[in-house]
Amino acid sequence: MLAIWIIGIIFAAVVIWLLFWRLVTTLVTAGSRQKQFAAGKRPSQPPDGFYRGNAILLSGANTPWKGKYFEAESDRGFNVFSASGTRLLRIMTPFYRGFRSNGTGGTDAYYFATRIGSGLRDKGIEVVKLDYDSKDNPYLIRIILDEIVETGPEEYLGKVHVRIFPGVFTTVGFFALDKMT
Repeated sequence: MLAIWIIGIIFAAVVIWLLFWRLVTTLVTAGSRQKQFAAGKRPSQPPDGFYRGNAILLSGANTPWKGKYFEAESDRGFNVFSASGTRLLRIMTPFYRGFRSNGTGGTDAYYFATRIGSGLRDKGIEVVKLDYDSKDNPYLIRIILDEIVETGPEEYLGKVHVRIFPGVFTTVGFFALDKMT
């Protein structure tokens, strides 16, 4: 009898966990950013070089994230953070050894591989996927899958997905990227 109760409690906890994250996805994708993302297209040329980033959060708060740097030739890239953000990241991921100082006083970290594919939630759209699932990244980063679409010349809108269960992702936000000239 105790085993049935334990299994029932575990099952209920998993269902609540999945429903909570489904609600998050619904709230995040209910606005104008989702419409803008759906109207975007796969970039005609792969992004290359530094793109200034703007995290689009519900709170509207500034973040220490400054953008992404793409290496088109090797289908890779990494995130760029301010100096103040680096301190926080080192606390959050103390065993990560991939931090690299850049020439602006900030840090480059959390590498991703790029590839073209159908959108995770937007199956009818081809996107550039930024996949962080690499043994070199800490677990908290490896569960992230970003997708970007082109919304204008050298301008991209990105969507952030997080794996909450094996094979199950939730959408937690959007970000914008534009080429620094």
